[in-house]
Amino acid sequence: MNFSNPVVFVLAPASLLLGGYLLVRCIGLAKRMIFPAVKIRFAASAEPFAFHLPQPGRYAVNVVIPPMKLLIGVAHFSARFAITTAAAQPLTYRSYGRALFTVDRTDMAGKRSMPLGRFDCAQAGDFTLTCLNPETIRDEYQLEVAPVVPVLKLVPLILATLVAAHMTIGGLVISLICLFGQA
Repeated sequence: MNFSNPVVFVLAPASLLLGGYLLVRCIGLAKRMIFPAVKIRFAASAEPFAFHLPQPGRYAVNVVIPPMKLLIGVAHFSARFAITTAAAQPLTYRSYGRALFTVDRTDMAGKRSMPLGRFDCAQAGDFTLTCLNPETIRDEYQLEVAPVVPVLKLVPLILATLVAAHMTIGGLVISLICLFGQA
C-alpha cells in the first residue's frame, strides 16, 4: 500500500474520527442495555410484589444469580408468574423456558440475569407480580423486572462495535505511519 498517496492522508484521519464517534455511540448503547434505566429487583416469594413501571414497553422477568455460582441448576426455568395491573387486570406472561435466543446480562458485580419470560406493558403504572411456584427458585436468587433486550438488536450492535473499533485503530495506525513517513 502506498502511504504517500494524498487520499490516504485524508481517509486515515477521517476513519479515525468516524470510528471513534461510532465507537462512543455503540458503547453508550451497550451500556444502556447492560444497565437499563428500569431495573427492579426483589426476592422470589409466595407473596405478591408491587412495583411501578415508568414507561410502557416489553419487559422481562429475570432470575438474578449471585456471582461465583458454578452450578446454577435449571429448576427456575419452570417458574410461573402472574402479573396484574393496579386495577386487577391480568397481563399476558409468556414463559421462555430454556429458549435459545435470549440475552443474558451480567453486571459489574458479577450478578447474572437470565430471562425467564416476558410481558407487554401498554401504559405506565403500578403492577403486581406473583411467583406461583416460588419453591423452584433458590433462596439466594432474586427476581428482576427489566426491559427486554432483543437478540436482533444486540447482534448488530456487537458487529457495529467491532467495525468501529477496527476503523479507529486502523485509522490511528495508518495516520501515524503517514505522519512519520515510515512507508
